[in-house]
Amino acid sequence: MIKIVENATYSEVKNSNRFDSKYYFLGEILNKTLSRFETHPISYFSKSIRKGIFDLNSKLYQTTGIPFIRISNLMSYTLDERGMVYIPLKNHKKESKTILVPGDLALSKIGKYLGKIAQVPLRFEEVNISQNIIGVAFDCEDYLRKYVFLYLTTPLAINQILRVSKQHNQNKLTLPDIRELKIPLLSDERMKYYAKEVNELSVLEDDSYKLVKKAQDFFYEKLNINFKEIKKEFSFTTSLKEVKAESFFSPEFANPLYNKTIKALNKFETKPLSELVKPYKGSEVGSENYNLYTDKIESDIPFIRTSDIVNYEVDNYPDFFITDEIYQGLNQEIKPLDIIFSKDGSIGNVAMLTEADKVIIGSGFLILRTIEEQEVSPYYIFCALSIPEIGDYQAKKRTVIASTIPHLRPENLLKTRIPILPKEDRDIISEILKEAFDKKSLRKHKLDTIKKQLELEFEAVKTTR
Repeated sequence: MIKIVENATYSEVKNSNRFDSKYYFLGEILNKTLSRFETHPISYFSKSIRKGIFDLNSKLYQTTGIPFIRISNLMSYTLDERGMVYIPLKNHKKESKTILVPGDLALSKIGKYLGKIAQVPLRFEEVNISQNIIGVAFDCEDYLRKYVFLYLTTPLAINQILRVSKQHNQNKLTLPDIRELKIPLLSDERMKYYAKEVNELSVLEDDSYKLVKKAQDFFYEKLNINFKEIKKEFSFTTSLKEVKAESFFSPEFANPLYNKTIKALNKFETKPLSELVKPYKGSEVGSENYNLYTDKIESDIPFIRTSDIVNYEVDNYPDFFITDEIYQGLNQEIKPLDIIFSKDGSIGNVAMLTEADKVIIGSGFLILRTIEEQEVSPYYIFCALSIPEIGDYQAKKRTVIASTIPHLRPENLLKTRIPILPKEDRDIISEILKEAFDKKSLRKHKLDTIKKQLELEFEAVKTTR
């Protein structure tokens, strides 16, 4: 569709130093809405807006310490902790200007999908940020901080960010671009209402994450295996018998770290996934059918790729959306409590679906539905697969590299053996996780509701196709 810029003056071109149609086309659209409100730049609400640490050597990354936020950790509205690294306290204090605290914001400033924004969760006292992230540290009343965050997740705000982004090899934002981002104000009553809702979302997110960790810790406790004693070996051998056992000829299949861990789990009865679940394949819809969040219409459906898992749940505001027509044609019939496990690219990402998830699952996943006749709940199977020494290790053992992309065949994933703890322990794990995923579902419903309410207040720009 051709987009026409109706008006662009010489002075505007000169002052902005911009000669790209996107800047002026989006400017016309945004001005129609923003001109109806009192606005302040985001810098009005903040004490600092800064780029992250530039010269931090990756050799300083560690598994404990101060969370160090990279672009891969930014998901919709929160931080994904899979793959998160940490830095020493002394380096964190040295870079005190980029310290963020709960409620502050981290925003991506480079790459194809600009404007991905996350709020620092309640469970972190402080975090620091990498060079490709802009951190917004607030200096305003709490209700304004929370309102600004919610506004920045709307299409109106994202289009502001896209408008001022510049492209040289790849899209990027500068600090002046972000500092001048306009925040439209509502009445204090309405902004306080949205702030209250955002606060409830933050508590639900934090509670649900901690409950998942509580279930995992309980699982580890009942396994009673000291996995740290199983050391990674950098040279090892295998036998022809082991190779023939599954016709697998790869170093990872013979890796003693994985094999000794599996042997340690055999102190319990174990069952292969194939006896516990019925598998279903995800779908590929073709990139020509992808719609960005700012281009989607209300009926479009989130398309979940392997990068769209955040803290054991699917991201309902992912990079791409698909038309409802395609969704109906696929007829995936996914259900709450279905488990999805990534089998392509980033192997081993696991999540469970909730009542709030109306999504399309991509072909990079295998969908696992618990067999009702088994006395093992989907919560328990999910928890086992989320334990790295169970789900990750056995997946990596059977992963092969297809050209350059890691791939785990469905039949090999189904060979994963799940240790079966006593029923009373399984029930405790299931009860904890039921509460966790009930909170995740409630949070998603509430987020959808308040986002729609806020967008209606702004008469957010709608796209028709």
